[in-house]
Amino acid sequence: MRIPRYKYFIITIVSSYFSIASINCYAQDLEPRFLSSVPLKTNYSGIVYGYSSGDILLNSQQIEVLNAKLNSIAVFYGHSFKIFNKPAKYDVVLPYAFGKLNALVSQVDSTVYKNGFIDPTIRVSVILIGDQALNLKEFAQRGVKKFKLGTAFKVKAPLGRYDDTKLINLGANRWAFQLKVAASYQPAKKIILELHVDSWFFTENSSFFNVNMLTQKPLFTTQLHIAYLFNPKFWISGSIGQVAYGETSINGIEQDNNQENSRYGFTASHKIGKLGSLKFALTNGLYTGSGANFTTALLGYSFVWFGKNKASKQPANKN
Repeated sequence: MRIPRYKYFIITIVSSYFSIASINCYAQDLEPRFLSSVPLKTNYSGIVYGYSSGDILLNSQQIEVLNAKLNSIAVFYGHSFKIFNKPAKYDVVLPYAFGKLNALVSQVDSTVYKNGFIDPTIRVSVILIGDQALNLKEFAQRGVKKFKLGTAFKVKAPLGRYDDTKLINLGANRWAFQLKVAASYQPAKKIILELHVDSWFFTENSSFFNVNMLTQKPLFTTQLHIAYLFNPKFWISGSIGQVAYGETSINGIEQDNNQENSRYGFTASHKIGKLGSLKFALTNGLYTGSGANFTTALLGYSFVWFGKNKASKQPANKN
């Protein structure tokens, strides 16, 4: 079954941007302070609400107006550990989305409502240079180094809501894998510069709109963050990100739809009490060649708790 070009654009773009507020959308993943360190056996969990609205640019004569208003809620859990004596973390994110898409297609007004779970993600990250795997007491006494280098591997599982008879879905019905390399430098006590380079790789979707085969080439992203630390409890950051490549094919036919989009964003984080933290983020399009030109607001709350280190065994006193 041959899919009209304008319908294909709708499904690929909207399916991606329904997950924008889950903090895991490929092109929108602006994440400042990624290389922040935590003590060993730290647990963290929380919830994030996101709202996105804006236009979707398709360059299609059949569609005159296309815009969307999307909501999502994501819950997450993470834990810190060590790999080869290097500090590491894993986190799991489970997002749920709901919203609507309005389009004027060939002079016909159409509205689509969607709700359901988005594909969940699991990620493992490691700091390779600039920090050590330390317990809570050692962590509080450590010296902070100016340079850090880390990496992460993320998996997006095809468990979200998907119906192969529908063009617009929340799930992608394919596996996605992200490889990230990040470096940070602290030129002054209260300023942190951080650079990320990411690559997304995708398996095929063999049930794309009934019997079609969807494949996608790797998607590359870069992002730069500048964070200012007012005090140990409050920091803000400005970010900019660029997305490139990622052309898709349907049944082996290339769609000539490489992404060339950039975004900017602002983030503020404030600790609440000893273990809680409140974070707000706002992102917007800087340049959109094709795809979604959304304004997105995120509000999240997280809290941490620390596991106990096993006490070292002492020989029994025989006296």
